[in-house]
Amino acid sequence: MHLFLEISQIFVTTFMFALIMPIFWIVLFLVYLQYRRQASTEEKLYGRSINRVGKQMLMSIGLGLVGGFGASAILIFMGLSLEQIGLYFIWPVALLLLLINPRYLCFSYAGGIVAVMVLVVRYAFLPLFPGLGENVVIESLMRIHIPALLVLIGLLHLAEALLIYLGGHWGSSPIYLKRDNGEVVGAFSLQRFWPLPLVALLVTMVAEPEIVGVSMPEWWPILQPALQPGEGQSLQFMIVPVAAGLGYGDMVLSSTPRERTAFSARCLASYSLVLLVIAVGSEFFPPLVVPGVIFAPLGHEMLILYGKNKEENRIPRYRKVKAGVTIMMVLPDTPAHEADLRQDDIILKVNGEPVSDNRELLEKVETSYFMVLMDGIRDNQPFSAVLKKQPREEASANGTFQDRLNSSRSHYSILHRSAALGIIPVPAPDSPVYLEVRKPDPLAKFRRLRNKVKRLSVS
Repeated sequence: MHLFLEISQIFVTTFMFALIMPIFWIVLFLVYLQYRRQASTEEKLYGRSINRVGKQMLMSIGLGLVGGFGASAILIFMGLSLEQIGLYFIWPVALLLLLINPRYLCFSYAGGIVAVMVLVVRYAFLPLFPGLGENVVIESLMRIHIPALLVLIGLLHLAEALLIYLGGHWGSSPIYLKRDNGEVVGAFSLQRFWPLPLVALLVTMVAEPEIVGVSMPEWWPILQPALQPGEGQSLQFMIVPVAAGLGYGDMVLSSTPRERTAFSARCLASYSLVLLVIAVGSEFFPPLVVPGVIFAPLGHEMLILYGKNKEENRIPRYRKVKAGVTIMMVLPDTPAHEADLRQDDIILKVNGEPVSDNRELLEKVETSYFMVLMDGIRDNQPFSAVLKKQPREEASANGTFQDRLNSSRSHYSILHRSAALGIIPVPAPDSPVYLEVRKPDPLAKFRRLRNKVKRLSVS
């Protein structure tokens, strides 16, 4: 019990230090940039930010603390050191992958690349060029213990599965998406990022008389480090603060954000457990290392493709119905929210007059008095709601509603006014306002950079 209390005190103190590490604040900044980009897209589409950046950051930091604390505890329990997991190699590779595509900011890809580098250098380069082993970078690379690296990847993704299940659906952003067949449908973009403060181990060899600190049980660590002490020496582990980042991105077409994230979390947890079994097994049966290195990135990519195909090959949930206007989302603290309108409601009539699309709905709301009666269908049952309009500026200042509709940005005006009421409606199949998912081009950014360099050299 005394041993447990001593280790816990050291662990908690070091974990708190991780919060002030520069690398942790770099991760925070990267998370902020992603949420800021999401908010900018929402402002363009709806004239307002649906998910406030500050609130997004607080939620991400809160869950990141929970995930980081749990992952750190398991890292310490298993005795994984920084030399074993190669975190100092993984981070630069992960940042380079971020430049290609934000979704590649993932340790499964970066860790897989680092593991391949270890295998290639160890079994291909060093036998041919033994002198390379004297290089400081190569020497550090050779200290990476691939089973420990795979355990890190599996453990972080297990933490990510938990975070996705708990809060992956928070901050879902409604969008209008143009499909390959040309139809515009409603969808939700899920973009979640979590900064993880972590506690890891740093192992060094010291003379036995110089050992200080807490004596650990003989069975620890579970995964043995590559360093082997000589005569009169022993390994000493120090707890140090580090940081990592986890990200989750998805597009929801045929289900709700909550249903989608629950499915993704289950699949990711299964992937993580399989990888952990392979990683721990490879410690005792080394041939499993190669399947583990292959499975880490490819298994993750196959998981993403499977989920994407499953979502896209089903009937979209938010598409135009024959009669009325379907509500994709009701924004909080708006007239629609106060009127108790809900997601998936179908508005059939406004003040007793039928409506067929969002333009008609807004025209009738604008020409109504302060109180607007809406009739529709909810869960296959009729319902009524009274929407109270907010005071607006005089028509002389902004023009009439019809004038705004006839402007060059009329379609954006409709969405902006809908969002002001608190309603994000399902789009028309031929809506001119939409986002289109482009096929990823990993080399596009590098080509643009090359072209800029060429223009500068010419000038």
